[in-house]
Amino acid sequence: MIGRRGVVKGIGAAIGAVSASAPFTFLPAHGQSRSPASVKGVYAAPGLSFSAIFIADRLGLWAKNGVVVDLKQVQGGPLSMAALTNREANFAGVASSDPVVGWERGIKTLAIGAFTGSLAMQFTARNDWMARTGISPKSPLAERLKAFKGTRVGASTIGGGPAQYMRYLARANGIDPERDIKILAVGFGAARMAALRTNQVDMTVGDAPEADQVELEGYGELFLDCAREVPIFREFPYTVALVAPAFANEQPETVRGIARTLGDANDLFHTKFGQVVDVLKRQFASVPGKAIERSLERDHDSYPRGCRMTQKMWDNNIAVSLEAKMISSRLPTQEGELWTNRYAA
Repeated sequence: MIGRRGVVKGIGAAIGAVSASAPFTFLPAHGQSRSPASVKGVYAAPGLSFSAIFIADRLGLWAKNGVVVDLKQVQGGPLSMAALTNREANFAGVASSDPVVGWERGIKTLAIGAFTGSLAMQFTARNDWMARTGISPKSPLAERLKAFKGTRVGASTIGGGPAQYMRYLARANGIDPERDIKILAVGFGAARMAALRTNQVDMTVGDAPEADQVELEGYGELFLDCAREVPIFREFPYTVALVAPAFANEQPETVRGIARTLGDANDLFHTKFGQVVDVLKRQFASVPGKAIERSLERDHDSYPRGCRMTQKMWDNNIAVSLEAKMISSRLPTQEGELWTNRYAA
C-alpha cells in the first residue's frame, strides 16, 4: 500500500539522497547591496503547471524584481523538497501534496504563491480502451469515475500528487485504489505518453498539454479535466512555490522578489495571453504548437493573478488530503502558516 506512509518515506529517502555537502548560504539582506540577489530554484516536473517559472525566465522578469535565478528541474516532489530543506535551493516548485505531507512530519515550509489555483490535472485515455468499455469523455462524470475500476493508470511516480489525487477520486466513488486500480510509475512527459501509445496503460494522469498532444496524434483523448469538472478541485492550489520559513524571515525582500516575479508572470495569462502562448511554444519546442494553444485556451483561468491563494483553496486541499489518507489530522488553513500572500504584489 502506498498511501500517506509511502509518500512520507519517499520524501525521507530523497532528503537522505540529496547531498548536503555544499548548502547555500543566506543572501545579504535587501538594501545592503545594490547587486541583484542570487537565488537557486528547483521545480518538480516539466509541464504547463509551472508556466510562471518559464515565462519569468524567458522574459527577464526576475531581474526586474531584483533577483537572479539559477533554475534546475529535479525528478519529482520529494527531491525538490529535499533540495529546499537541505538549503541547496532557496525556493521549490512542487505539487501542494508535498508540503502538506511534509508538514505532518514536521518538515515545515511556506507556500508563497500558487502557480495554478485549481487542480489542473488531466486523465488521458486510449481510444481502444474507451471503445471497449463504452465510456467516453462525453459520458456523465459519475460513469467516467466508476470506469477507473480495473484500469491500468500511468503516472510519473506512484507517490506523487497526481497519483494521490487519483486515489482520492477513486475512494470518493467507492473504488479501492490499492486493490481495484493498477497505478504504474511510467515517468514524465514523453515517457508517460509513450506508455499510453504502446498500450502499457489504459490511461495516464498528469499535466497539460499531454492530452492535447495525444489527441492530435490520434491514439487517445482528454478523458477527465479535474480543474473544470470536479467541484472540489476548482479552487485548489495544485502547484505552489515554497520557501523555508527561516529564509522568509531572514530574507523577506528576496522572497518578495521571487513571489512578485512569479505573480507578474501569471498576470500575463490575463493581460497578454498571446505573448504567453508564444513564450510557452518556445519553451516546449518539441510539443506541437497546436497542443500548447488548445491547452492554454482551455485552462488559462487556472493561473491565478499574482499567484495569489485563498483559504478556500487550502480548505479544499486539506479536506482532500485527509480523505486520501495522505495526512491523519487536519492542518491549519488560515493564512500565515502553511501559506501566505504576504510577499505577493
